[in-house]
Amino acid sequence: MEDQELRRLARERVEFKRHLLIYIVVICLLALINLLTSRDFPWFLFPAGGWGIGIVFHFLSAYGHRAMSVEKEYQKLKKREEEKKST
Repeated sequence: MEDQELRRLARERVEFKRHLLIYIVVICLLALINLLTSRDFPWFLFPAGGWGIGIVFHFLSAYGHRAMSVEKEYQKLKKREEEKKST
């Protein structure tokens, strides 16, 4: 991988981690507000679910393409086969 591509990937991952931290803080605050104002209905789950979908897609864009890479899977299988041959 080239240095420029590694920097881009690192930036995407840092941005995802920031996004996740902000999500956790805001959803916790909304849950607290929900608990203090109306315990009968957990309305904070609606923004948590909607924003959570965005978090999942952000995760996949930052980590998913590497985690689900055909080349990476091929390398793992190749390494396993080499280990079997050496034993």
